[in-house]
Amino acid sequence: MKRVVYILFMAVLFTAFLPGGAYAATQTQARLIIDNQEIMGLDTPPIILNNRVMVPARAVFERVGGVVGWSEANRQITVFYNDDVLVMTVGSIWARLNDRYIHMEESPIILGDRTLIPLRFPAEAFGFDVDWDPDMRAAILYSPENGNGDYEPDEPDEPSPPPQEDQPPAPTPTPLPPTPTPPTPPPSEQDISRDISTAPILPIPHPRTNITSLSSNNAGTLAYTISASSPITDVNHFLLYGNRLVVDIYNAASSISAPFPATGPVSEVRSSQFSRDPYVTRVVFDLVGAVEFSVSLSYDRQTLTIAFAANNIYGVHTTSTGYADTLHIIGSRQPSIRLCTLGFPRYFTVFIDHAQMNAPSVEAHGTFTSRFTTGQRTGGAAYVRVYIQNEWDWPSISVNHGTGSAAVVMHRGLGGVRYDFTTRELRLCRSVVNLDISQFRQLNEYMQNRYTITLPHGAEGLGLGTMYVADGRINSVNVSRDANGNTLIFFDTNRVMSFTIHETETEYIIRARLPQEVYQFIVVIDPGHGGRDPGAVHNGIQEKDIVLTISHMVMEHLNANPNIRAYMTRQTDVAVVNSRRASFANQMADLYVSIHANAVNNRPAVSGIETWYAQHAREENFTFTSRDFATIMQRNMIAATGAVDRGVRNGPNFIVLRDSHMPAVLLEVGFISNAAEAARLATYAHQRLLARAIYDGIVEAFGVYQPSR
Repeated sequence: MKRVVYILFMAVLFTAFLPGGAYAATQTQARLIIDNQEIMGLDTPPIILNNRVMVPARAVFERVGGVVGWSEANRQITVFYNDDVLVMTVGSIWARLNDRYIHMEESPIILGDRTLIPLRFPAEAFGFDVDWDPDMRAAILYSPENGNGDYEPDEPDEPSPPPQEDQPPAPTPTPLPPTPTPPTPPPSEQDISRDISTAPILPIPHPRTNITSLSSNNAGTLAYTISASSPITDVNHFLLYGNRLVVDIYNAASSISAPFPATGPVSEVRSSQFSRDPYVTRVVFDLVGAVEFSVSLSYDRQTLTIAFAANNIYGVHTTSTGYADTLHIIGSRQPSIRLCTLGFPRYFTVFIDHAQMNAPSVEAHGTFTSRFTTGQRTGGAAYVRVYIQNEWDWPSISVNHGTGSAAVVMHRGLGGVRYDFTTRELRLCRSVVNLDISQFRQLNEYMQNRYTITLPHGAEGLGLGTMYVADGRINSVNVSRDANGNTLIFFDTNRVMSFTIHETETEYIIRARLPQEVYQFIVVIDPGHGGRDPGAVHNGIQEKDIVLTISHMVMEHLNANPNIRAYMTRQTDVAVVNSRRASFANQMADLYVSIHANAVNNRPAVSGIETWYAQHAREENFTFTSRDFATIMQRNMIAATGAVDRGVRNGPNFIVLRDSHMPAVLLEVGFISNAAEAARLATYAHQRLLARAIYDGIVEAFGVYQPSR
């Protein structure tokens, strides 16, 4: 399996200074070529220092689209790329990539007003091929897509701290917003959230603590409270592009798990054990727009509060054009709109979460609405209630957002459609539409939280429009037409759901359930890599392709078993973020199986199958652990294929295993860097053997493991 981490080896332009002559006696200039293109026009060229190539900073890094931060207090460079973070310290030969330390040949330096970092070791650690041409005096790099940058040891490195005499301080990254590529303009100040914290959090050493809870209130100022079992050593927070607020709690083990409350200006909350050496718990808040926030620590250092200022709603008015009514809402920032029908077709409510209503009271009439009223909901959330005239006419609604405004547009839409909140059922009245239920077609795109029912011709009486449900599982239901005139009923959900359809004499009933409310056993199959991430590439085989084929074969067996419901993290050649794979499985899975192929450079004789698991503290009281699951899977694959048995191994640093909340394994089904094993893996017969062995292992595991829900 190849862990692809792209070009995180560059650095940044700083305002710190060091006399430029400090290195003059030992340095000469060098050239830099990346993917056959020489990097020209740098104000400070790469240099050779003590026989090491040092590259200059932001001018190079911006060419590959990273985000860079600088901590003046700790003299640290922090490089962000996707979900990975690289921290380097001026004067130290130790760098930290995510949760492990890397020993570099040379420490970063400040030369004049530029920062330079060593090139070769970080570049090779991130999958780049690095060469040196003495005639050209040029460092030559090839990215993983254009060279052989697919090295991975046959065993992943365990995270280890650097020697005490040169241990870097805990990183305090302060990222800068990235520079978007044209033609997208950079975000304006009005679009960026603002930190209004009034006091810094000073680091004070304490024994390691446990993060025990994450909760929120929605009264006045929205505040999230993170509680610890003992005093917290240190906290760092920073804002990433897209208004993602990251809060890192140092020397803290996480005992919390999703789902976390998300409301108002916060669209999603995620948490993970970001690092174990040192221990760091990370919480990420995805914000809907520019929000003022503050981060504070209680006097006893056991409670961390992240507070968000309420939206000031200072304008509400309505307009009517004769065919549509529009409700205009204006606030100090973009209003967070929720529409709720409460199951009654006569009226619905517009909720503006986490807002203070300071607009004059409004009561107005429209063309299709009988009344608009405004008020302040108990607890500080503003709302506007809209009544609909016709009992069977659900309004067709769209919501348009501006920088500090929202417009809710309404006109006549659906007929003979209603949603029952008590049973979570969508009901279609047969007096409006009468069809053959056997002609209903279903498509469940569960990774995108989409579910679509296609009805044949004859369903036009339902009308067109969107019904906003917002019951915690179903966000909305949209009725539309495709190019062939078929009626589409589209469900937008906020999590994976299972749908069934049945009919009575008067209605068609579409019922939504959580998978664990329906199925006895649930397993998630995760084909590794995908899309722009090919994984390992050897002997004409890309890892992402071979594991996807095997995964589909496993799914064939699982789908034929009436006792098991199986899901895939990807069904085609698309990229899926590793943290998304684990969070998807955490919604409902009893078992999790990630399928990969192995590779190692310069050791073509290495072959065999191995299974990885992660030893979790939360599994101490489990009767069936990830190690138990890994033992079963390894035994079945070896028995079926006769491959070299490389055993079961503890892999605490694999994100998909580390962040999974159920017994989880990562299967390395063979080495594609071994020519003979690659040839076998490419055959249909061997793929079928592996798929059947994986299926048999899952069935055996469910035979001894009874999930408790």
